[in-house]
Amino acid sequence: MKQLDNKNLNTLKCVLFCFLAGVGCIFPFLPLHMTEAGAGLSRGEARLISAVAPCVALLGPAILGHLIDKLSIGRGSTSGGGPSGSGRLLRIVTAICLILGAIFYTLLLAVPYTNRGNAPRPIVWFSCDENGAYVTQDKCSEGKQCHYVSEEKRGVLALGLCEYGCGDANMTWVRTVYPTTSTPINIPNMWNKYFNFTQVVSDDDDYDIQEHPPHLCIDGQCHVYMNYKSRMVVPMAIQPYDELYDDNNTDYCSYRVGGASCTVPPGRVPDGEDCVPTVRCQVLDPYDEENSVMGHAECKIYTGDPTATFWSYFVIRILSDIWPTAALALLGAACVVATRETSIGRGDVGRQLAVGTLGLAVFPPIAGAASDAMPDDPFLVPFIMHAVFMLIGAAILLLDSNMPLSTPEWWWHTSTGMLALPMNAVRRYGAETAAIFAVVTLLGVLWSGIDSYLPWTVKDLNGTSTELGLTLALGALPAAPALWWAEALVDYVGHSNVFITAFTFYCLRYTGLAYSTEYTWIAVVEALEVFTMSLVWVTAVLYFRHLVPRKYTATGQALPVIAHFCIGRCIGAIVSGMVSMSPPLESARALYRALGVLALAAAALYLALYHLLLAPRCAAPPAPPPTHLLQASTVDGRLNGKGLNTNGGSNGTYSPTRVYHEERSRKGHFRY
Repeated sequence: MKQLDNKNLNTLKCVLFCFLAGVGCIFPFLPLHMTEAGAGLSRGEARLISAVAPCVALLGPAILGHLIDKLSIGRGSTSGGGPSGSGRLLRIVTAICLILGAIFYTLLLAVPYTNRGNAPRPIVWFSCDENGAYVTQDKCSEGKQCHYVSEEKRGVLALGLCEYGCGDANMTWVRTVYPTTSTPINIPNMWNKYFNFTQVVSDDDDYDIQEHPPHLCIDGQCHVYMNYKSRMVVPMAIQPYDELYDDNNTDYCSYRVGGASCTVPPGRVPDGEDCVPTVRCQVLDPYDEENSVMGHAECKIYTGDPTATFWSYFVIRILSDIWPTAALALLGAACVVATRETSIGRGDVGRQLAVGTLGLAVFPPIAGAASDAMPDDPFLVPFIMHAVFMLIGAAILLLDSNMPLSTPEWWWHTSTGMLALPMNAVRRYGAETAAIFAVVTLLGVLWSGIDSYLPWTVKDLNGTSTELGLTLALGALPAAPALWWAEALVDYVGHSNVFITAFTFYCLRYTGLAYSTEYTWIAVVEALEVFTMSLVWVTAVLYFRHLVPRKYTATGQALPVIAHFCIGRCIGAIVSGMVSMSPPLESARALYRALGVLALAAAALYLALYHLLLAPRCAAPPAPPPTHLLQASTVDGRLNGKGLNTNGGSNGTYSPTRVYHEERSRKGHFRY
């Protein structure tokens, strides 16, 4: 009976549909939930969680896959075959994973919200006279607090707009907040509008900062500010906060600079008791400059307990990610078992995944639209939709006892049977398994480099949640027909060629993102995901199906999950997390360009190694088909799509590739 006619596979398709629909409803919104109205974490904290969670998540497929296989060993045809004989254990464990995933992700909605944003950044100035130097900062608007420093802090400050002027010991010339800018203002007397001082120029000399530049001497080294429009980075150390100048009537805080003094040339400022000759500068980017001594002193407005929010979200999130990754591995094993791979290496895994992918095409945009329609609680509907789909999938697994998860009798080998599997077969193909594991891991790194923080990029480009959901739909729609014919396509093209193509398309995707200025470019880039994700995934499932002995089917399907969605996702989140916070879009584009080059280099290296070195050395000589395949042909009437006559003749040359698992259990023509 053809697999397409097997009605018992319909429920498995429904489970995959629900699983992928549920994942699609929540996955694109998790980065936004961490940083926006959901939990209010900083992007740095969100990056940490995004990197750690996949590392912990690999425990799910690793442990449960091995558990399923271990409980299946020795259960032959007398007990129904397959994982736990009838496949009941596989169904129950997968259902439990879906239920626990629904519960833990829903618990994220209960994490208390915290807010540390929306506080104005205090303005910072530098002033220096012959008695010393100070870094002066506006107090935070909430509570008029200063950021106390308990010990000396060393670093740098970027100074601009340095001028001579009057000051006094209490810095009373700081009257009005000067507008911040990262670009120095070109008009030398601009500060006269904001500070209560008079700049005096000698009668016999026009004021020219170039002729009489301010000198800032710090730690025995003098820095000369030669150009009013320039930016000068000066190393210094600030001392612990001095409360001497903090009487609740002032609006600023002052930190003394160690070992600093400045001399003002005669005639640059008026003489008198009310004027202390001073060099004063604006501090540029005091909180964003690398290694800035004021990087710690930014004002924050706290709502809730940031520490409690971070740790509660961290724990729940890493526990949440365990279950969908485990369920993905078990569902992969279920597809391999249920589709009853034939004696010549064909099944219908791709068709099951194709139907499931429709869930990704339909429901993420709906979840995004619901999020846009509820700005006060934008993540409630997507999380509920995820939980509902997971629970429906679990219910199908628990209720349908006819799902064909009991594997054929000839899959299961005993130590004395005709299909006995020597353990050295596992070691024999261990190197190839490790190599493909590494390739899938690198593809996972490139996938995570885009998808881990793509929602932030969409939001930075003023995209909506609906558009964010559409990014998944645009990748899933072309994937459905590709997956439907995936096994024939992969067999024709070759597994390694699919991987090489994926690396090449990753280069195109990263290049598109590097130069994207609007959502349309992101939509085009996401439409290419069929080549970098969908076909890669089904290829990995098929490849590990052949590399790993059948009694380790669940473990074998856990390997690509661990490689791509755990290890690769972790490394990709770390790499893409290296994007600077300011400005995020430009920094992200630079990273995308670098990863695009990496993808192209990987494609070229893989192409050269495989086609020039491995393929010629590993090619098998032409040979007549094995006897057991001739016998199988009397049932199927075909070998790799070509008919065989019953007396052993064929209509073409039979060239088998590798012989996997055992000499008497060969698979047919299958391109690697």
